[in-house]
Amino acid sequence: MLRPEVVEFVSLGKLPSERGEPTVALEEAVERAGALLDRIERPVTDEEAEALADCFGDDLCFGLAWNLLHLIETAPSARTSQPAAARRWRDGLHNL
Repeated sequence: MLRPEVVEFVSLGKLPSERGEPTVALEEAVERAGALLDRIERPVTDEEAEALADCFGDDLCFGLAWNLLHLIETAPSARTSQPAAARRWRDGLHNL
């Protein structure tokens, strides 16, 4: 079962990209995602980590992706079996 704050963050979908022209909408989306991410108390459950891992976007999202990864790493099984989406994002960092 996901906590309400996790559901709210996950409902935003993928983190916005930092590429392209900065806009007010992008700034607001990043601020909202950051505020919601900060509301999620640690540790997260394995189920929450799986849901959160699907929120990675294509880049670092102004550092929010690192915060998301560190949050996911608080899940009980993160040391032995990190969610596949989190591994793909982390392993793809060399392409950024």
